[in-house]
Amino acid sequence: MNIDMKSRAKSYFVLADQYLETASLLLNVLINNGNSNCGIGLSEIEAEENMKNNALNSDLTLFIPTIFNCYQSTELFIKGLLLLNSIEIKETHEVSDLIIQIKQLYGDKSLIYKEINKFYKFQVEIIKKFKKTNSITTTQELYEALRYPENNKNHKKYQYLDLMYNGNLGIESFKTILKKIDAIKAAILEEYNKKY
Repeated sequence: MNIDMKSRAKSYFVLADQYLETASLLLNVLINNGNSNCGIGLSEIEAEENMKNNALNSDLTLFIPTIFNCYQSTELFIKGLLLLNSIEIKETHEVSDLIIQIKQLYGDKSLIYKEINKFYKFQVEIIKKFKKTNSITTTQELYEALRYPENNKNHKKYQYLDLMYNGNLGIESFKTILKKIDAIKAAILEEYNKKY
């Protein structure tokens, strides 16, 4: 492997891990806070302050940037894997094309392919609902919707309500997402250690 590719792969893995660690921290905040954005049973002043604090630590505020970090981390890990295998990467956010390359490289029975594919193909219900509401069909469109409030082509405004106010359903989704990104990281580390 060429030293430049090795160095580039490592830089992708480092940045991917930073996005993943941020996502993990935020998912744990969402889980441990109880994903509540209300102050039921408190005095009016306490309720208002409690609601503000809860909203700041719930899916009302944190989930959209959190899920973006998950997807960004995974995309960077995939691109790092390609570089690790001396495959030049293209400037794209269409991860389905990159996943095909991972499948070709590692095979459909490999742990890396299975974990990455599971993350993208078997999304949690609130993500599926968000995609349906906004007529999102590709990963690139999903990334755009998580980064911008409107579609770049036709300026259609995205609707985010499906990603908010999910209470306990949200908590279960956050736990599932956390398990999936941890499994991807473990598979990546295993492959990285084989190469070095």
